[in-house]
Amino acid sequence: MIANTEYKESKWEPVFEAKERQNFIIRVLEQIIAICATIVLWMFLLVAFYNKIYVETNASLEHVGEILLTFFILTIAVLGGWQFYNWFRFHNKGRRKEFKPQSLEEVGMLYGISLGNMERLQEIRNVAVVEFKNHRYYYCIDGQAPIEIGMLRKK
Repeated sequence: MIANTEYKESKWEPVFEAKERQNFIIRVLEQIIAICATIVLWMFLLVAFYNKIYVETNASLEHVGEILLTFFILTIAVLGGWQFYNWFRFHNKGRRKEFKPQSLEEVGMLYGISLGNMERLQEIRNVAVVEFKNHRYYYCIDGQAPIEIGMLRKK
């Protein structure tokens, strides 16, 4: 464990979580503002609907409301039916299409990478950057020889 944390602290990592670098108070304040703004907008929407439906109502508006309610119920029914269909057809399966497990060698053949280089790519703990040099694409790993991606080679 100690060796891993020392290694991690000594290496520069190009990818970081931006929220971790923000002040905690600023993050909390952003969340409070977002929640308050959402509540205010929903209240405005509800008051506007209440005024249109109950205060300024007329026969044509009631008819529009009935149509909207009918379409809302139909939409919920269609989405619910589709969800039930997907559950009925695909439950107890890990995926909709189950593929047979592939070895590293088979995956490497797809990308034009040797088995040894595939094992190197799986062992890295940092980011492998894809670079284009001399009309070829390479995975570049800090402190190691680049790995050519044969599938992307220009002909």
